[in-house]
Amino acid sequence: MIHYQGTQAGDEIIRCFGKRKYFVKSKTMRNEKTEMAVEIYCRQNDMEFMEKIRDIGGVEDVTLIQYNGEYHG
Repeated sequence: MIHYQGTQAGDEIIRCFGKRKYFVKSKTMRNEKTEMAVEIYCRQNDMEFMEKIRDIGGVEDVTLIQYNGEYHG
């Protein structure tokens, strides 16, 4: 989950994923702020892209959630 402001920040976020397999699951825009939920496939020790995303101007926060299957609630 990534919260950011500005279209340029959104483009830079996508570039940070590099060659990793990813899917944009949802994108919610509220005024100038955007919340983007992305499913990305990565190894446990391959988290450097998160630091790159966090350093982008306009990015407020980055949350990584591990998902291993279906959740029933």
